[in-house]
Amino acid sequence: MFIFDEPFVSDFLLSVVKKNNYPVLENDFVKNLAGAEGLNLFPAERFIDRFKNQPTIYTNSENAIGWINNNLMFSDIIERIDMFKNKAKFRDLLSGMFPDFYYKEVLFDDIEKLSAKDLKFPFIIKPAVGFFSLSVYYVEDETSWKNIRTKLIADTMKVRDYYPDAVLDSSAFIIEEVIDGVEYAIDGYYDSYGEAVILNVLKHDFAGKDDVSDRVYTTSVAIVKEVEGQVQKFLTSLSRLSVVKDFPFHLEIRIDANGKMVPIEMNPMRFAGWCCTDISNFAYGFSTYECFIENNKPNWEEIGKMVGDAVYAMCVIEKGAHVDDSKLKGFDYDKLASKFSNVLDMRKTDYVKYGVFAFMFVKVDGEDSNELKYILNSDLSEFLITE
Repeated sequence: MFIFDEPFVSDFLLSVVKKNNYPVLENDFVKNLAGAEGLNLFPAERFIDRFKNQPTIYTNSENAIGWINNNLMFSDIIERIDMFKNKAKFRDLLSGMFPDFYYKEVLFDDIEKLSAKDLKFPFIIKPAVGFFSLSVYYVEDETSWKNIRTKLIADTMKVRDYYPDAVLDSSAFIIEEVIDGVEYAIDGYYDSYGEAVILNVLKHDFAGKDDVSDRVYTTSVAIVKEVEGQVQKFLTSLSRLSVVKDFPFHLEIRIDANGKMVPIEMNPMRFAGWCCTDISNFAYGFSTYECFIENNKPNWEEIGKMVGDAVYAMCVIEKGAHVDDSKLKGFDYDKLASKFSNVLDMRKTDYVKYGVFAFMFVKVDGEDSNELKYILNSDLSEFLITE
């Protein structure tokens, strides 16, 4: 079953759900959703009754967590969502596996009063319940903390209304040690037997050590294979700490030069946000949504024979906090597309409401593609229309 909510449902997701006649919760968002004609809509009461017998739900957006919390109180799914969505609780759960990992929770109202002597530099600070790298900051030392603290408070006040509290709650933050290494994002699910299935792996590229943006992610069969075994082992260990079944997730990890893997966070009930999990369809020709609902597992050996060493990327073209909204008149999407030789999809967004110009899917000539290097380091100013 599916719950659709803001901010975005892709045409591909709609086509998959319609083709399979999957049940969709009838809510206000769906009633006003373009392209919703032909969906198999279930009123809330019928949806809840079906869930009691078939507790498999996928949400395109964590905005749906509010409805789940209010209507599925009889299920342990609420506890599982909270365990993974709240980054502080997730760290508590993993404390036995990573006993030396430094982290602490702090209220937003107390950030201004935080003393440097109570902190361990360098560190990352982010909302305990967050989404999409909003209000995430890298802090190198005491001097940078003084500057970032002021910026964090101001920027958080600016973005806190982008999403509901169940998705982005800026009332509490988590401070944690910097995790070195290469970052990966994994779409996957626990099946009805509690076994983990990996559906895709995205390598997250950064412009530098203080870059915490979501600008560029790449995927290939080689990228999947380089971490699949280690991630599978971690997910199996995690299932022993908290019994999880019929549960989709988006996991973020880092692996250092010595091969040590440390999880960053685990987002519940969804894959890559804003339907960016659709990159699996562009790259490999399968639907992660169908895999989850049907309990299917990708055969990476066979997929490798079909796609070879092809590399695909997803680029998040975000509107940084530095952009002056009062002067911004538009964004030159055609100019952006001209910087890439093979654009597969350009998904424009309401950048005033959500702070993102577009999500772009491209095929590139390798992980070190000059096209990706360019967009990774661009401040996007050349695409801003201010007159």
